[in-house]
Amino acid sequence: MNQISRRQFMAGATALAGAGLARVAPAFSADARIEISSTWGADKPFQKVVDAFNDKKLGVTVVNRFDGDYEAATAKAVASIAAGRPPAMMITGWKFGYFARRTLGARDLREINSAKADAIAANFNPSVLPLVTIDGALIGLPWAMSTPITFINSELWQQAGLDPALPETPDADWLYNSARQLDSKLKDKHATYRSALALSNNEWTSQSFIQNAGGFIVDPDGKLALNSPEAIAGMERYCAPAYDGLWLPVSAKEQDAAFESGALAICTTSSTRATTFPFGAAKAITTKFPGLPGHARKMNSGGNFLAVYTHNQEQADASLAFLEFCASKEGQAIWSSVGYLNTSVHDIPLINDFMKPAAGQLADGLTAETIWPGKRGLEGQTIWRKWVSRMLLKETSVADGMKGANDELAALIAAG
Repeated sequence: MNQISRRQFMAGATALAGAGLARVAPAFSADARIEISSTWGADKPFQKVVDAFNDKKLGVTVVNRFDGDYEAATAKAVASIAAGRPPAMMITGWKFGYFARRTLGARDLREINSAKADAIAANFNPSVLPLVTIDGALIGLPWAMSTPITFINSELWQQAGLDPALPETPDADWLYNSARQLDSKLKDKHATYRSALALSNNEWTSQSFIQNAGGFIVDPDGKLALNSPEAIAGMERYCAPAYDGLWLPVSAKEQDAAFESGALAICTTSSTRATTFPFGAAKAITTKFPGLPGHARKMNSGGNFLAVYTHNQEQADASLAFLEFCASKEGQAIWSSVGYLNTSVHDIPLINDFMKPAAGQLADGLTAETIWPGKRGLEGQTIWRKWVSRMLLKETSVADGMKGANDELAALIAAG
């Protein structure tokens, strides 16, 4: 897995820091209009980036088209590409990097314009570029990075008599023991309390437990590794609070709503939620994601890249003009309000103190979330999520669930 650390990020930054937005002269035959298949609507900070670029009147007009989450947007792209109408650009989760390149045909930015592509890439810390380099092709701008951290409802925490001074580097023993105390003190005694904790029922928090146990979902050689003792041990620790009645596995949206309403004491989820969680009914405090006792921490990250899919040269050139702005300090400063980690060489402050644990995990070193191999990688994530849910709900044992996931994913990859 690609290792990402803030220390590595800054290596070479002095040489690269001068590479910013190159002034783009209006050089198009007419005002070029490009649509971006996006995971964000007009009410999100990405729209502000689009608006700021359009205000420059550089001969390119960008339209931000909301197409749903990563999976929905990617599925729509599959249909439009099959019909011969690929999106000019798309926000693509980097977990779909292989799928984007091998199935959807994401363009190599250097193939469009090598000099501009290199200038754009120079605005980003060198260690993130492997995330958007697939089969030797630079297929996008490394736009967004987040990492799971631990959010705690400080009101419920203190009502249960727990220490508000959180450990800088927590582990699962500490977290689960705290959850037990919360449950014993508050269960059936608090009007809104529903669950001590949630570890986010999705693929990347389970990956964190597996990695922190010394295992992999997909190993550094690109091979499935779900059957290893380490991977199984990590999943057993991940499922433990659900089995003990400390966690009611629900969807991510239900989980977030429960935390924001004050019904959930502990929630481990994306660091980007630091923009909303602290201001709801639940007054949050944050710390790093829990590691596992006796193991070195090895945390992962998620995110997305801005990819170009059009094969029309003018549209492709116009797309690069927009990417130049996105990579600039101005573009990155506007984007930073969404709460993603800063992947650029530009000095941009954290949006609030709740992000400090995420920045700390970045400094410690982050790997990428699972980049599913094969041309059918979009289906790989769905398969893994299904098996995670089955294990959490005790529909199968962890050992059998990991074997089932490994076998089904292996068949998918072989077929692709």
